[in-house]
Amino acid sequence: MEYNTQPLEYFIESCRKNNLKVTPQRMAIFQALVQDGSHPNPEIIYNRVRAKHPTISFATVYKTLETFEKFGLITRVTRLHDTVRYDPEIEPHHHIICVKCRKVINLFDEGLNNLPVPREVTSSNHVVDYSVHFNVVCEDCNN
Repeated sequence: MEYNTQPLEYFIESCRKNNLKVTPQRMAIFQALVQDGSHPNPEIIYNRVRAKHPTISFATVYKTLETFEKFGLITRVTRLHDTVRYDPEIEPHHHIICVKCRKVINLFDEGLNNLPVPREVTSSNHVVDYSVHFNVVCEDCNN
């Protein structure tokens, strides 16, 4: 099953494959992430989930996001501006990042997926993954 077609079905199936319980809190955290294309940080996700689950703690949200990352349900974008940002899109892609407003936009480009990795990187390391980040001043901030 592909993520892009039915995110909730993908989430439930992925949890079951990884022997993770599908709880209302986990579903709410995943939905909050999927419904926000801005690559939200844990605090934003916590505030959204808390509206429907007032007893949930920030620690639960943070640990759940780490669990999702560990099992490949989400990816960590990068440490941007002293905070971690998460992305529900797990297919290979890259990012455009505004250095002013901190907006993060997904960039799908096959050419970037096939960049040659420099010898300095491969000579003594095992490359697991890579992504390209373009740091920009976005159109909104430019105006």
